Amino acid sequence: MLLQIKSFSIPLKILFALSSLLILAQSATLPFIIDNESYYIQTIKWLNEYGLVKGLANLHLFFGQTSGWHITQAVYSLSFLYDRFNDLNGFCLLLTNYFVFNKLYHYFSEGNRTDLVFGLFPLTYIFLFQFVSSPSPDLPVYCFAFIIFALFLQNGDSKDNFSFIGILALYAVYIKVTAFILLLFPIAYLLKNFPLLKRRFLKINCIAILVFVLFLLKNTTLTGYPLFPLLYFRMDSFDYTVPSIIMDFFFSKSMLHSFYFPNEAYQAASLLDIIKHYFFHNGLTGIIGMVSVLLMLIIPFVIIKKQLSRQIWVIYCSFIILAILLCFSSPQYRFYIYFTLFFALLLISLIVKNEKWIIRTLSLGMILCIVLVFVPMSYSNLTENNLLVQNSTFNIKNVVIPEPNSKWKSEYRGGSVGNMRYHCPIDNSFFWVTGNGELPCINTKQLDYFQHGFFYIPQQRSIQLSDGFCSQKVSGDE
Repeated sequence: MLLQIKSFSIPLKILFALSSLLILAQSATLPFIIDNESYYIQTIKWLNEYGLVKGLANLHLFFGQTSGWHITQAVYSLSFLYDRFNDLNGFCLLLTNYFVFNKLYHYFSEGNRTDLVFGLFPLTYIFLFQFVSSPSPDLPVYCFAFIIFALFLQNGDSKDNFSFIGILALYAVYIKVTAFILLLFPIAYLLKNFPLLKRRFLKINCIAILVFVLFLLKNTTLTGYPLFPLLYFRMDSFDYTVPSIIMDFFFSKSMLHSFYFPNEAYQAASLLDIIKHYFFHNGLTGIIGMVSVLLMLIIPFVIIKKQLSRQIWVIYCSFIILAILLCFSSPQYRFYIYFTLFFALLLISLIVKNEKWIIRTLSLGMILCIVLVFVPMSYSNLTENNLLVQNSTFNIKNVVIPEPNSKWKSEYRGGSVGNMRYHCPIDNSFFWVTGNGELPCINTKQLDYFQHGFFYIPQQRSIQLSDGFCSQKVSGDE
């Protein structure tokens, strides 16, 4: 790696060093993603203390979403040494940063225009930096997707490329099930080169089976639903399985679309109404939606006119397939944005080809990142969520001491329900908030809502927290 970096030109070395320092600085800021306060921190805490806990989703439904990335973060958080090792996302982006600058170096030396698409990846940091300071599973999926695209388009050792693509795609799905579309790439690669890859296929197939089994065991342990968040194959024989009334409500189509479409209006809406409402939604969601639609319309003409690689069609068709499937489930931009970013960079690479202009364009991107990392800014025009209107900035003290893992106030009070004692954040203005509270931690608002809305309360299965939780039915009069 060091030898490769030494071969970079002076401007490339400066940009690489600057981007790496900005990633490190952003890693030391307060977490921005609100999901960090609802379940990221607590999920990792439970994993550190007790591993996978039976029925943990009964305590907080989001804990059932425990990601493979959070399992990995728990391994490296070293909580017994220090409570602020929470920067796996920063490390992931640092490695990806080296990968894309290496691609840019090869473009300057060899002129392969495909390499330029990935060499322009730092232009996306103005968007990706929001995911760096918390262990969001979205960021590694985006990084792995770009690496998969690069290997898929690369002319090289078919066997090695297939192995890397297959393993990264499987890990991405284990991290976030909505990344399932990435499995199309090792399949397409295999079909194209089957005579050479049939032996490697058996090895990758074994890994795939192992990942699938781990996925089923993880979900079954946490929720009683092997395919969580899908509601099929519910395990009724387990006393810790999340009640069906709760799962049916929170994973109904109307709830999955409620972040941008009024829940009460969903039942009467047609598919066209839903799509129109999403793509004309206010704020960042609407902007990304409109850009994505424009790219879907433009890219086929670009591929044909510029006579781009046939493999680009595979990436494009994967984008279309994912977009269609998400329209029937939950079209959140976080689930498809890496395709939008890829095709946006593809267009830029067809316009900005000269080395000087590439360096200037990347320099402008770095300047915007510097502003984002060091200057307080308001996002009120891009989001209606009051919890996301202010960015997290780097302070000089963060050179030595990074910010805490949570931006929520560290004030908690004790409470109890049935046989369970818990900690509740005093500031419970956010329904799902848990922050960095001691285990077990849950918002009293949430407890009351589940008790009076579904007539269930979470209970410990024994006096030991490690034995997990179940949901106990209570009278509707309580």
